Amino acid sequence: MNLARRWRGVASVAAAGASALPATLEAQAAPPPPDERIVVTASRTGEVLDVAVAGREAIATRQPSSLLEVLDDLPGVRAFSTGGPAGGSFLSIRGGEPNFTVVLLDGVRLNDPTNSAGGAFDFALLDPMAVERVEVLRNAASAVHGSDALSGVVQVVARAPARGGLDMSAQGWIDSRYGGSGSAGLTGGWGSGGVRVSAGHYDSGEGDPAGTLRRSQALLRGEQRAGDFRIDALALYARDRGSLYPEDSGGPLLAVNRLMEKREGTLAVGSIALSRDPSARLRPTVLLARSLQRSDSDVPAIAPGALGGVPATVAHDRFERIEATAALAGDVGIVTASAGGVVLREQGRSDGTLDFGFPLPTHFERTRVTRSGFAEAKARLPGGLEWDGAIRYDRQGGSGNWTGRAGLGWPVDGALRLNAHIATGYKLPSLYALGHPLIGNPSLRPERSRTIDAGMEWKPLWGQVSLSLFDTRYRDLIDFDPAIFRLVNRSRVGARGGEVAAALRLDRQWALDGNVGYVDLSSATPLRGRPEWKAHMRLTWRSGPWAVTAALRGNSAFFDNSIPTGLQRTSGHVEADAGLRFAASEHLALRLTLLNVGDNRSWDSIGTPQPGRSLRLAIAFD
Repeated sequence: MNLARRWRGVASVAAAGASALPATLEAQAAPPPPDERIVVTASRTGEVLDVAVAGREAIATRQPSSLLEVLDDLPGVRAFSTGGPAGGSFLSIRGGEPNFTVVLLDGVRLNDPTNSAGGAFDFALLDPMAVERVEVLRNAASAVHGSDALSGVVQVVARAPARGGLDMSAQGWIDSRYGGSGSAGLTGGWGSGGVRVSAGHYDSGEGDPAGTLRRSQALLRGEQRAGDFRIDALALYARDRGSLYPEDSGGPLLAVNRLMEKREGTLAVGSIALSRDPSARLRPTVLLARSLQRSDSDVPAIAPGALGGVPATVAHDRFERIEATAALAGDVGIVTASAGGVVLREQGRSDGTLDFGFPLPTHFERTRVTRSGFAEAKARLPGGLEWDGAIRYDRQGGSGNWTGRAGLGWPVDGALRLNAHIATGYKLPSLYALGHPLIGNPSLRPERSRTIDAGMEWKPLWGQVSLSLFDTRYRDLIDFDPAIFRLVNRSRVGARGGEVAAALRLDRQWALDGNVGYVDLSSATPLRGRPEWKAHMRLTWRSGPWAVTAALRGNSAFFDNSIPTGLQRTSGHVEADAGLRFAASEHLALRLTLLNVGDNRSWDSIGTPQPGRSLRLAIAFD
C-alpha cells in the first residue's frame, strides 16, 4: 500500500485509465539537556518517553550526506532515499508510513501536506553538519503535537551559539566515488546570549547513475537571556536541485525511458520563542513560527511494464504554515503540569499538468486553520511510581479531534527503570488528498492510531541496555479505490514488535553499541520498504588521539513495487563501514572512512542499487 509514496503514481495511473561511548550512549536513549530545548519532543513537562537520540559526535562519525543515514542507525527507525541522491525520503517509525511522523526543526513543523507524498518531509533539504542532535519519539504523540503524529516525532535541533567570545568552525569531506560537502560556522557570544551563523553546500557529483543532488543552506540561531527569561530565534533558508529516475520507474537498472526527472525545492523557516528558566516555579513559553516551502518537478513518462505506464507530469507547489503556541507550566507539590493552546494556519497551492498529448490541468488550492488546546501533567506517586498524562483537542472548522496519552514509570533501583504507555494519534488528510482534482476526496476522515508500549532501561556501571515492546493499530487509513478513482478511508493495519538497544563499555579503550528491531505487520496488502528485522552494530577503539570504528548494519527481505516488475519481495542485505580518526589537536581532526566495505549493490528501491565501495576523507575544525 504505502500511500505516502504511491499517491502521485496512483493519480497518474488513474488518469491513464481514465561513535565513542558518550556518543553511543546518547544515540540510544539519553535525554538532551532541558536548557537547550525550545520545544521538548516528548512532553512539555519534561517527561522522557521512548526517545532515541543521535548527537553531534554520532553525526560526525557517520559523515552523512543526508540525515536519513543517521536516522536509519537508530532503533525502531527505517530510513533511506527512494532513488539515488535526489530520491524521496522514506522514514518509517515502527512500521508506520513515512507521512505518519511529525518532523520539527527546533519546534517548528516542516511537513508539507501539498506534496504527493501525503505530507512527508524531504530530508535532502537539511545539512547534517548544522545539526546538534536528532531526537526520535517512537510512539503516537498527537496529544502533544496534534495532527500527523500517528507513529512518532523527529525533532532536528540546530547547533547552538557559543556562550562567550568569538569562535569559528569548518568541516568538509570528499568522496572517491561521489561528490563532497563543506560547511562553515561563525559564532559570537556574550554573557547573556549569542548568535551562530552557518552555511553549507553539498554536491553528489556526477558519478552516481541514479542521479545528482546539489544542496545549499544558510542558518542562523540566536539566544538572549533577560533575567530568568530566554529568547531564542531561528532563521533557515535551504535550496536543493536534483535529477533522478521517476519513482517506480525501475531506476538506472530497469527504467525503459531513460529521461530523468528534474526537481528543485526551497525551504524558508523563521521562528522566535520566549521561555522561562526550568528552575522557576511558573514557566510560560511562547513560540511564533512561519515556514514556506516551494517545489517544482518535471517528471517524464514511465513506460508500461508489469503495470500500466504513467504519463509525464509537471507540478509547481507552494505551501505556507504560520503557527503560534502559548503554554504555562508549573509545579504544585508532587505534580508538574502544563497547559496552553495553538493556532495553526496552513495554505497550500499546486499547479500542474498531466501530458496525454494535450495538457490536463491538476490545479488545487486549499487553506486550513486548526485551533488547539492541550494539558499535560506528571506526578511522583507513593512507592516510587511516576505517572504522566496528556490530553489535546484540535478543532478544524466544524469538526474536532481528541487525543490522549497516559503512562507509568517505576524506578526499581538506581540502575533499572520500567515503563509503560498508551497513546492515541490522528492525521488530517493532506491538502493533496483532499484537493487533487483527479483522485482527491474532500470527504476523507482523519487517519487514527492507538499505541501501547512497555519497556525497561538498565544502566549498570559498564553501559546501558534498553528493551521496548509495542503494539500499534491504525484505522481509517486512506487508500485508493479504482472503482471510483478516488481516495477513500477503508484500510486497517497493525504493527507489533520490539527493539533491544545497548551501549557497552568493554574496557578503557573498547566500546560496543547497537540495536536490533523486529516489526510484524498485519495488512491486507503488502507494505513497501519495511523488513521484519533490522540491526545495527558499531565497535569503537580509542587510544590517545586515535580512534578506529567498524560498523555493521543490515535488514531482512521486504516488499517493493515498480512499474517494470510489479510487486516483488527484495532480498535483505548486510553492509559494513570502517573508519579511522586522528585528532591532530584539540580543535582539528581528520577522519578516513571506507564505506560499503563489501561493495554491496543491493537496493532499497527496485532498480536503484546502493552506492558502491568508496573512500571518504573528512577534515573538521571545531
